[in-house]
Amino acid sequence: MKIRTYSGSKELRKKPENLIQEDIDLFKHEFEKEIQYSYIVEIKNSYLSGKNLINLKNFRFYIKHTYMNTPPIKNVIKFIIKFFKLRSKSIETIENGVWVINNKSENYFHWMTESLSRVLSFKKLNSEFPILISEDFKNLDFVTKTLDFLEMKYKIYETDRVFKVKKLLLTSHTAPAGNYNSNILFELHKNLNDGSKSNLGKRLWVSRKYTDRRHLINEDEIMPILEKYNIQVIYPEKMEYIEQVELFRNATFLGGVHGAALTNMLYMEMNNKVLELRAVNDAHNNCHYSLAVGLNNKFYYLICENDKDSNFIVDPIQLENTLNEIFKN
Repeated sequence: MKIRTYSGSKELRKKPENLIQEDIDLFKHEFEKEIQYSYIVEIKNSYLSGKNLINLKNFRFYIKHTYMNTPPIKNVIKFIIKFFKLRSKSIETIENGVWVINNKSENYFHWMTESLSRVLSFKKLNSEFPILISEDFKNLDFVTKTLDFLEMKYKIYETDRVFKVKKLLLTSHTAPAGNYNSNILFELHKNLNDGSKSNLGKRLWVSRKYTDRRHLINEDEIMPILEKYNIQVIYPEKMEYIEQVELFRNATFLGGVHGAALTNMLYMEMNNKVLELRAVNDAHNNCHYSLAVGLNNKFYYLICENDKDSNFIVDPIQLENTLNEIFKN
């Protein structure tokens, strides 16, 4: 039986502040979205291995709960083979737990916007069951810290073993990837920040200099422009997670190349400003646009050229003009 936790919603999204007619096709399919209700089902005597679930009684895999998108059949076959090999060795029992992850949950964006939304769905039940996370997550500081923010118990299980879970609460995805139920989004923002207010009014630019892809090739060239507008360049990979959180909580502007770090607008006060550098003709990656306007922020964008390795090149004149528009008031 499905237990409804959040009603569905019709999301009507504000257009980007600097939208021009020639770019409208990049965004128009996102202006209105129907989001289905969220629910939880109780599963008895299911088996858990890695980030997959199986119920041997009816040979069900719960794929729509454990994958962001439907996986290739070969992936399912690989799991089945591995599952039965591991099952032949030993099975450990877990009395109860909650499932909130999918195959992308180790990615910062997917954890913050999808898994934590599912955690809130579970919290509606006022249950004491622990969140089940595989050992792949144990070195991801953002996972344990955000669960602490939400005051959630969790249990870390070994990846290469089979576990029988006597009673599992299986949460649904709360929205398709890159989309959000605004009621959950507001609640998530409130729970993560516990009423904190931005006292410093920082303007932050998230650099991808130390990431393995999607670099801003001419970042050094735009440094004087960022300095002119009192924008601080930060390198999240060089910072402790709590240090990042406190910095973003004191921001009133967040900008940078499309990437997971922009998800940290979840820590900014709402009703602020976000600037995303986007690839040419990219009508697919609108997750940060939807997140920004979902949090009542003013969203700006700038189209950039890309090289063969998907690195970005921003036009400095266009950047300065956009920043001037953002900060003119």
